[in-house]
Amino acid sequence: MNKKVKAILPALLINTAVVSASNDKLDDYPLDRIEAFSKISNIVEYYYPSDAVKNTDWEVFLKYGSHYIKNNPSQSFSSQLEHLFGEVAPHVTFNDYLTEPERLTSDSEVVGWLNYGYPGEGHHLYTRYISNINYGQLHTTPWLPQQQIYYTQLNGVYVRIPMLLTANMSAKDGVAFKSPDNISIPYSLENPFFCFSAMSKVWGVMEHFYQYFHHVPVDWKSELRPLLNVCLTQDSQKIGDELKYSLTKLQDNHLIMYSTHISSEFHGPDVSFDMVDDKPILVYKGDSVAGLEIGDELIAVDGRSIDTLIEEKIPYSLVSTHVAKSIILGSQILSKAQETDSVTIDIKNKDNQLSSIQLPTDKYIFNSFYNGVDRYIHASQPTYQVLENNIHYINLSKTTYEDIPGLIEKLKGASGIVADLRSYPDDSRVWVQFIDAIHDGISAGPVFNLRVSNHPDYEQRYVQSYDLSIRGSKKVLDMPVVVMSNKYSISHNELTLAHFQNANVPIVGEVTMGINGDVTNLYFSGGGPKMLRIRFTGAEARQADGSKLIGVGVQPDIQVSPTREDIINNVDAVKRAATQYVESLIQQSDR
Repeated sequence: MNKKVKAILPALLINTAVVSASNDKLDDYPLDRIEAFSKISNIVEYYYPSDAVKNTDWEVFLKYGSHYIKNNPSQSFSSQLEHLFGEVAPHVTFNDYLTEPERLTSDSEVVGWLNYGYPGEGHHLYTRYISNINYGQLHTTPWLPQQQIYYTQLNGVYVRIPMLLTANMSAKDGVAFKSPDNISIPYSLENPFFCFSAMSKVWGVMEHFYQYFHHVPVDWKSELRPLLNVCLTQDSQKIGDELKYSLTKLQDNHLIMYSTHISSEFHGPDVSFDMVDDKPILVYKGDSVAGLEIGDELIAVDGRSIDTLIEEKIPYSLVSTHVAKSIILGSQILSKAQETDSVTIDIKNKDNQLSSIQLPTDKYIFNSFYNGVDRYIHASQPTYQVLENNIHYINLSKTTYEDIPGLIEKLKGASGIVADLRSYPDDSRVWVQFIDAIHDGISAGPVFNLRVSNHPDYEQRYVQSYDLSIRGSKKVLDMPVVVMSNKYSISHNELTLAHFQNANVPIVGEVTMGINGDVTNLYFSGGGPKMLRIRFTGAEARQADGSKLIGVGVQPDIQVSPTREDIINNVDAVKRAATQYVESLIQQSDR
């Protein structure tokens, strides 16, 4: 056992069975130290290469560590850190200016973490494991740490953290952390120590694995302190709001946050509004809803102006600013906590007459939202259709892999083609075959990278690039083609649209959501009944030309959105515009 650890073991003898914070003063919590401890813990977890680190429950370690720091105020911060890390990561040093790091030679077999993304559930790319290599060959494996030691200074303490250790000895030093039996910290976000652990974990995963920091204007390093501060409120709703406030700054439209500790508003009426002509317009209502008509404008909710409500929610919306109004309007403005609640809305009809109506919130809010989206984008389109002037329509989002060869045969007789990609593609093989049929040569696709976490500093990480190009070889459709987009086109839609752009196929429709890249999930508290779940984008994708995608979206060549009259009359304005554009291309080719 580390001698420094032995010297301070008596401090463990705390007689509290269950840790309660209800009688503590807020200034009893040394947040400067807890913040620095959290940052060090994340670096050690993700970069110190040993079985002890790999087998440590870092949620428990973070809970206990913040508790220990708070309850041992007479110790220096460096002594507290030596106690906490001394056994699990014995080669980490604090304010040690004399001891030299382990000497490595070119023949030394070393180990380091290969952090190929955060290994949450529901992903395809990401994995973490400790890898062996000779130190002299390290340059041949750039995704491993390329320096032996990481140095930093936090809260006045000089910290030295090895990222490479000798495989035969040093990497085997240490034991996995085990929390003392006499310390019991409740599994509740309203307990500061549990909350400190949760906020540190979420912040740390984003700090070390989020891919888009060079695209979004956020100083993420400064976001940890307010997340720790809000834990002192012991109010789960305020904690959830602060977490949403920080995460929204990432502008990641894949983001989902859910916790059983934070009350959620998942109930709403059987209606959905969307932004049309920059106004909140009713786009869907259930058959049982009376007193409303498609096209009605939403003026207020429960007596509060709709504009005010939307502006208040934007910083907490978990989506990028360029689509926030539509997402908030469809999924958040009318939401309530209970299905037995109700909501009162003030509306203005197409004749500018005002009325007020109370609606029950007995539906799942997202079902109503997606019903509204489906009507807005005309998701009920047929798979294949022959339009006027021998223009053929194909819905690539619905077409099956088995059906696409037969449909391509039918398309050979078309004068022009309108391809629909407004809904999420069911099968990527379909659009690949379609591009192969309309394009010879290479369709490059978007820039797609994975910033491998081989260094704690974002800018020094290795960037692995992927070749998503498609080489066409069977061009059998030689006529004008356009593809359609909408503001709900996201992720795989946007990857597909990038391929069409690089194949010189015009896009008609709306600016897209603006996020692509495989998603991953962070589960806190083991994914059990006390779970906090954060879903985020784990890889970086750009537009077809290499420019920024996140928070911007794919820009159509012909930008078209439905008007209020289109919504009232259920007219597919994008399909109409796409057809007209194909007709103009046909006329140009006939000249």
